[in-house]
Amino acid sequence: MNRRPRVAGRLSPPKKPEPRRAASPRWRARWRALGKGPKWLIVTLTPLLLTAAVPGIAPWVVDKARDVYGEQPVTVSSENFREVVAGLYWATGDQVTVAAPGDSFDAVQRNGAQMGVSGHQITLDSNRSGRIDLVRITAVVEKRLPPLDGTAFIADPQGSSDAPIVDFHLDSGPEVPALVADESGDPGKATRPYLSDGKVLFLEKGQTEHLIVRASTRKCFCTWRVRIEYSYRGDRRTVTLPPPESPPFKTTAWAFHRVEYNMNTADGAAPARYDCVAQPAACRVVPR
Repeated sequence: MNRRPRVAGRLSPPKKPEPRRAASPRWRARWRALGKGPKWLIVTLTPLLLTAAVPGIAPWVVDKARDVYGEQPVTVSSENFREVVAGLYWATGDQVTVAAPGDSFDAVQRNGAQMGVSGHQITLDSNRSGRIDLVRITAVVEKRLPPLDGTAFIADPQGSSDAPIVDFHLDSGPEVPALVADESGDPGKATRPYLSDGKVLFLEKGQTEHLIVRASTRKCFCTWRVRIEYSYRGDRRTVTLPPPESPPFKTTAWAFHRVEYNMNTADGAAPARYDCVAQPAACRVVPR
């Protein structure tokens, strides 16, 4: 016959597992508040929480969180960078009159453009943890107008120019592919289409890249923008500079002008203003 084993001390029924304690209303409220909090707080805390559970996932999570909350992979800006051209060659459609010829540059530059060749700079800042490839760089010409012919400002170079990274020949069509200089640095060698050799410009994590741009025309007063297509983790995006809400880049061809301010002071000559209608032989209509 089965007998219940003898156990020292009092017998007691087995303990029931304690019920799980529900999160307090205070903590539930805090988590809900976090989900509704500022975007920067969510983007910051999410990878910190997940990193503890899955080491190495933080960079990917940060990137995805930034995508969700609208931060672009690349932050961009642009500006005119006239130092690309040695010398000052500018024109405006206005007929400028100033008291002293030496004070004419600001008046010509204000509503004008560089003649023949113009210089610009594009700055790109990476906001992602991995490499961002620049897969296509194109100049998009918005308007082709007759060259500006009001007033020219001419000052031949006193030094050297900055070397461009990207060239655009604006007369070649409505969408102009970028050209890049030969790696040897020999100015006598022709530029080549960007990516023709398979080499791509790219941004690393936290990197800032400055693209020095040179544009040229012999035919028009062109207004234009640069369209950059880039790739990150297989996702392609496009950015345009200057942005649509800002004035475009401008480049004008050389032409006959009604007025010319010439700053060349060779042989002791002083800066001069010429009425090109009355003195056409004194004025310059092509680059030297």
